[in-house]
Amino acid sequence: MCRIYGYFGSDRDVRALDAARDAQLSGGPDRQAHVRGGGWGLGCNRLAIQDPAHGRQPFANADGSVHAVFNGEIYNFRAIRRELAAHGVHVEGDSDGSVLLPYYELHGDRFVERLEGMYAIALVDLRSGRRLKLWSDPLAVKSLYYEATAHGVTFASEPGGLAALRTGRPEVDPFAVDHYMNWQCLPPGTSLHRGVSSLRPGEHLVHDGRLATVGPWRRRDAPAPDDTCTAERLGSLLTEEVERMSSQSAPVAVQLSGGLDSAVLATLLARRRPDVTGFHVTHEGGHPSDEEDYARDAAAHAGIPLEVVEIREADVPDLVPPMVAALGSPNATPHALSAYVLFREIAQRSFRVCFVGDGADEQFGGYRRYSTALAAGDDTWRERYLDRLSLVPRARYRRLYTPEYRALLDSAGSSRERARELLGRPAPSRLEQLLTFDRLHKLPGLNLRKLDHLSMAHAIEGRVPYCQPAVTDFARRTPDRLKTTESRRKQILWDAGGPLVPESVRTRQKQPFTFPVEAFLAPGTTLWEFATDVLARPRLCSAGLLSGAAVREVLDEHAVHRDQARLVWGLMVLELALP
Repeated sequence: MCRIYGYFGSDRDVRALDAARDAQLSGGPDRQAHVRGGGWGLGCNRLAIQDPAHGRQPFANADGSVHAVFNGEIYNFRAIRRELAAHGVHVEGDSDGSVLLPYYELHGDRFVERLEGMYAIALVDLRSGRRLKLWSDPLAVKSLYYEATAHGVTFASEPGGLAALRTGRPEVDPFAVDHYMNWQCLPPGTSLHRGVSSLRPGEHLVHDGRLATVGPWRRRDAPAPDDTCTAERLGSLLTEEVERMSSQSAPVAVQLSGGLDSAVLATLLARRRPDVTGFHVTHEGGHPSDEEDYARDAAAHAGIPLEVVEIREADVPDLVPPMVAALGSPNATPHALSAYVLFREIAQRSFRVCFVGDGADEQFGGYRRYSTALAAGDDTWRERYLDRLSLVPRARYRRLYTPEYRALLDSAGSSRERARELLGRPAPSRLEQLLTFDRLHKLPGLNLRKLDHLSMAHAIEGRVPYCQPAVTDFARRTPDRLKTTESRRKQILWDAGGPLVPESVRTRQKQPFTFPVEAFLAPGTTLWEFATDVLARPRLCSAGLLSGAAVREVLDEHAVHRDQARLVWGLMVLELALP
């Protein structure tokens, strides 16, 4: 696991590489190195987990004609090593990244089709002309930001690293504000800054010295439903994935929310190794969303210790700015703060690997909004569904915009229009429309980017078994009736994982990993005072994007206990994220 950066095309001073390195140091504290050639440079900050003695980056082939850097984990690297050995290629050590260059030389660009894991890869091939190649994994678990111009490409794992390599002053992309309101984040392919993009799931960028081409490296045709996708097979698959994802010598943490998905992982990990510790975050005061009892039951059932971290109300104003800075890209979900604090505590206990349950709901249909959309009997279900994903419903957030900003969006195309087009793409069923949309757009932009940035801010590698390619393939082939209907959700995972969790978890009502923002942002609290100070003179208003009067109205309504907590939180985070 690392942070990577580089450029291709016009040269950069070595000080720019050093600045990109320093901007991403928290995600790669163990070793920093870069390599430069004529018109190109690659760098890597390493977080050494798998075989720290080997796998030093940047990688180079024997004659120095191909160079690469890599962020992530390749979980089938030992199978790849055996395949390479059969072709007479010896790979020294037991590092997963060491197989990448020889595998590229063996299979060319199609080598990524055989990789199982999470990754962002950058490669410079100097054979038969110079080329830069970038790849993201099928769900973009690992972020990669880039700027492509007539002069070449710069890229980095984090926006701060990319800013160090860019030649111009960062400018806020006005369309990013609309994206944020519509998605609660910036969706894949976008960023906060004008001219900067992020690789989408399964995307490949190639620059040949003249222009960049970007497109998917894998086909996304919907597979036919497969009746052999049973709960028993899913249970075996998850067991296999957890086993090969936990082969390193370092001890393992698991985020235990108190729900099914993380409780299953805790039990599977505990069956494999004795050094597993659960971590759970709770919040000062009594809140209906508190899940500590369920997390304790899940830990006891798995036979692992549980560390509980409490977030105190008085500490929140001091936690929000570093959390927003660590995110790199604004994210409106209040539970991002819970995740930030949790990963900080996990790092302080000297762990470097943490398993999380992200992706299970998007793979197998675990959210209530899926059942609601399936039950809808008219054509308005898509708009209602998209409103559920927004910071607030579209009609509400558009009232925050200035007339000029609304006119710009109406003429150039709004984020909601793009989301409608993505959700409306043909699929074998309405459920698969919903899951494909969430899998490729909502999950990477909202949850996985948050996981990547907040965990790596504390030198923690977040591992996501439910986002493994084999699990995605299984979920896509599973018949709808085994996933979600109007009355049941995520049924096949409940059937597979139910025996692995305690009765209290099996019989509880589902709720998302959360942060009690309504209580912590109540008028008179320290967070309320902080938020009103941040939003007293918002730069988004002075830039002509948001109406100052509309923002003040939101604050006034919340001050008289007309709950606007989620919107206040979202506006506060966006304002703090501005450069």
